Amino acid sequence: MSDVQFSFRETEPADLTYIKRLNYLADVFGDETVDPDPEQFLDANRFYLDAWTPERGGVLVSDHLGIPAGASWLIWGTEDLHGAGYVSPEIPELAIAVEKRYARRGLGGQLLERVAALAKELGAPGLSLCVHEDNGAAKGLYERRGFEFHGREADSPYIAMVRRFPDTG
Repeated sequence: MSDVQFSFRETEPADLTYIKRLNYLADVFGDETVDPDPEQFLDANRFYLDAWTPERGGVLVSDHLGIPAGASWLIWGTEDLHGAGYVSPEIPELAIAVEKRYARRGLGGQLLERVAALAKELGAPGLSLCVHEDNGAAKGLYERRGFEFHGREADSPYIAMVRRFPDTG
């Protein structure tokens, strides 16, 4: 399986069902035997799923058979509706997940760079995200890709990180 070729494309409306799966995987850290807390999960879905539209950005990766392997999508928050990685309305928060069977193949980093390029095209001055304090591998990846600590809400296990893009104009 090491010779698997991957292809990337921008998200489409039909990808919402798969994005829902990935949001679940992100919530349970890839452990599909876990049932998330229903109240917290549904509350988070209001932002990470209901506020997402494919026109506002996302990248999906598939394997050589066309089977989705992961995605990263942008959600543009507001003061009233945002996720734990919220920085400002002009900086979208990204969500990202890769199927466990495709872990450790560099797909996370590639998705981050492709969604960053998409955010730049859409005029964003940067990207934000949130990562659980216990997810050291993801935090390390984000730091290697230029994300820095932004803050955290009191009593939250989630850290907000931001990556600002250098001025191109």
